[in-house]
Amino acid sequence: MKKKLQKHLLTSIIVLTLLTSLFTGCGQKGEKDTSEDPAQDSASSTTTEVTDYSKPLVDEPTTLTVWMPMDSNFSTTSSDYNDNEFFKELEKRSGVHIDFMTPASGEETTNFNLMIASGQLPDIIVRSDLYTEGLDSAIEEGYYLDLTPYLDTYLKDYNTVRTASDKVLKDTTTDSGKVAALYSIYTEVQGPWMGMQVREDWLNDLGLDTPVTFDDWEVMLTAFKDEKGAYAPLSLNANGYMTLTDAMSAGFGALFGFMDIDGQVQYGPITDGWKGYLTLMHEWYEKGLIDPDYMTSATFFVDMEKVTTGQTGAWSSMYTMPALYEMSSPDKNMEITAIAPPVINEGDKVHIRLTDNYINIPVSISADSENKELAMKWLNYLFTEEGSLLANYGIEGVTFEYTAEGKPQYNEMITANPNGMSMSQAQSSFTCPPNTMSTHYDWTRELVSVPEKDLESYDIWGEASYDYLLPSSLSFSSEESKERASIYSDIQTYVTECTNQFITGVKDIDTEWDEYIDTVNSMNIQGCIDIYQAAYDRYQNR
Repeated sequence: MKKKLQKHLLTSIIVLTLLTSLFTGCGQKGEKDTSEDPAQDSASSTTTEVTDYSKPLVDEPTTLTVWMPMDSNFSTTSSDYNDNEFFKELEKRSGVHIDFMTPASGEETTNFNLMIASGQLPDIIVRSDLYTEGLDSAIEEGYYLDLTPYLDTYLKDYNTVRTASDKVLKDTTTDSGKVAALYSIYTEVQGPWMGMQVREDWLNDLGLDTPVTFDDWEVMLTAFKDEKGAYAPLSLNANGYMTLTDAMSAGFGALFGFMDIDGQVQYGPITDGWKGYLTLMHEWYEKGLIDPDYMTSATFFVDMEKVTTGQTGAWSSMYTMPALYEMSSPDKNMEITAIAPPVINEGDKVHIRLTDNYINIPVSISADSENKELAMKWLNYLFTEEGSLLANYGIEGVTFEYTAEGKPQYNEMITANPNGMSMSQAQSSFTCPPNTMSTHYDWTRELVSVPEKDLESYDIWGEASYDYLLPSSLSFSSEESKERASIYSDIQTYVTECTNQFITGVKDIDTEWDEYIDTVNSMNIQGCIDIYQAAYDRYQNR
């Protein structure tokens, strides 16, 4: 605690003023919880407390404050999470009102940093991983509560879920062996939900087999351009590669970022594989096989209009999108299917794809919270059978019914909302909005709206492995985080610029590649590699 006070005493007044202008909604903490200090209670107790979730968690209404970024789908219907039906029902059951502190869109990171600098934290912090110096450091500095002592008491249900899988156990534990947050934990592992897609109807019309190698893809893209009039046969993302999936560079064994090759960290954009990828992309760009305006495209999703109007024939997107593309297109013969990323030689193994999902969204509790015990109980409820059902499906008879097999399934309030909401909007309005609060998350709830043919995407994209990817839950020390930030920001900017310049021909990859490598090395990329290697080694030893 002393460290935190020393670190922030001089800036607190200025920061508190800035916070007032950035928050779209905030409030004061509610009545102080008068129970015994949970740390003392846990340490002295010889029995395990069992919370009775059949009645409210408090004897009289109590307020908890929660910092939580706005869900993009929910924001289209409301700006206040207390309008969400899930949180309304949760308040009825728990007796706990939530005073949400919601940063303005686009200001999340700035708002979070200002909040940390002020030293004035709410009871609960969603997306606590925004603390760039690492969760262990956040505990040491006195910001986040060390939850480890409470795993058998107030967090019993959460701990039961997190310890059921060795992978989840490892990824929800810090390098020092602590538990600093409650993560959303998937009820079932979710495979790759994003990857390459192609106009299968065009393949059929042209008499082409599903392409496998890069040579096959060039034949396909050329036919899309010449025979189908595609302005952008292949749609790249604006940064020159496929965001999240790295699908087009995967066949070269390279990705835009740090990689794990047999336990050794490498930086993808300075490997021979990345050079091979850029060389081919330049050739395709010159032949008109890549969207000539790709640098003005989105960095994540393909432009929907390019798909629905037939301007493109291959792109990267989510498995839930083909049905929407087909429904929205004037071409009623449109048929879209998932496709594996191309390889150099048929039979080559691909080591890069979107990872399988086990956990998501860490949520921490402020070390200074006056309601630590209640905050833990409230969060733990979402990992009970009853709380998880409410978070994922809402209320029986209102948003879901049980199937003959006894499985909850959304009804038309979600799948065909009478008020005209899309399914995503309805989910975010009636259940716990995805990627917000930590829950025992059932991602399969969305499958009711996905055609059977699109579900095959998981199998097609899942044929590749992701063993070249570093774990997403690597943790960096305070010193490592600062050094990494000071080094990598300029490197990332430079590498992104050069990636696009090599693709478009502004830079000649045959004559300027060595200079590019020398520049990246001179910017101390090895220092970053060493930081990632140290973090990866610690992860392996958890």
